[in-house]
Amino acid sequence: MGALPATAVDRRTVIDIEAFLTWAVQRQCCDRTDIALHPMERSASLAQQHGRPIGVIAAGRSADGVATILDRNDIGADIDGGSAIRGIPPRLHPDAERVGEALERLPVAQRRLVIRHARRGDRPEWAALRQPMVAAKRPSDAPGRYRHLTCAEWELTPRRSDIAALYHRVGRSLFLPDGRKRLPEEEKGFSFRVGGDGQRWLLVKWCPLEPKLSEAEVAEINHLYSLWRDGLLTLYVRLTRLDLRGHVLRPFGVPGAPWDQSP
Repeated sequence: MGALPATAVDRRTVIDIEAFLTWAVQRQCCDRTDIALHPMERSASLAQQHGRPIGVIAAGRSADGVATILDRNDIGADIDGGSAIRGIPPRLHPDAERVGEALERLPVAQRRLVIRHARRGDRPEWAALRQPMVAAKRPSDAPGRYRHLTCAEWELTPRRSDIAALYHRVGRSLFLPDGRKRLPEEEKGFSFRVGGDGQRWLLVKWCPLEPKLSEAEVAEINHLYSLWRDGLLTLYVRLTRLDLRGHVLRPFGVPGAPWDQSP
């Protein structure tokens, strides 16, 4: 009986798309692969990224010697760039190179957003649609930069004689233990307006409440989150179609609209 063929073992690292991007950007600096381009090639590459017609496709440093000739003309000397050295691994992991290439195909604003959070290793914030109510604040020239917004109005309040009669009915003394009149002491710090007939109005002040974030702010924050998430999904689809050497991507699990599940 012959020996059974050995089953190939997949030793690639299983990783989610966020951790994969963080590794490729933080550790491999895959978003900075254009540092080896000649300035003219870099300009062509940037024009291509912004959708401007340039007539050529700049995917890497010229292999026909044109960039070398331009370099010699710039510095007035020969440049021996050398060649690959045996035993020295490439400066960029092949999988990170694939990430860099996929990033370059994203729209500029989306690419910058994805790279920014990959470099920081986090996600963009999102905002709940129902915002908590907080005390309203407005910019101020006074120390502290912001001040609570205050509203006030005059509210009809009982005469002192009516309050004294109420105290008398419930058996409450109109004098404090030290002999001072109760009503004037209890009303200290309040502002009153008295009419000709003795009717009184009390100045009532309050701080209005408002949502912590406006609808426009919520929409902007959540738009950036959606833009970032859509960028990750695009990268995930593109990268899963490639034969990555050292990584296998887990199923995509970044929530699409977490604010819909927020109370």
